[in-house]
Amino acid sequence: MGPNYLTGSWVAWISIVLIVGGLLFTFIVPVAGLAIGLVPVGYFAALIGAAFLFGGWVRWRAAHRPPNR
Repeated sequence: MGPNYLTGSWVAWISIVLIVGGLLFTFIVPVAGLAIGLVPVGYFAALIGAAFLFGGWVRWRAAHRPPNR
């Protein structure tokens, strides 16, 4: 089994951290008593992380395409 996207790309790990961090931020905002208007910031961070994860996966697949059969 060769390298895959999660083991061979640092972009994937940064994206996962953005997704998890953004979602955790949405739960931390009300608990910490911060302004409720900050909740969308966490959702947008998670959305940006998901976009980077998908975009990086597409680039990985294009660069590591298996030979035609």
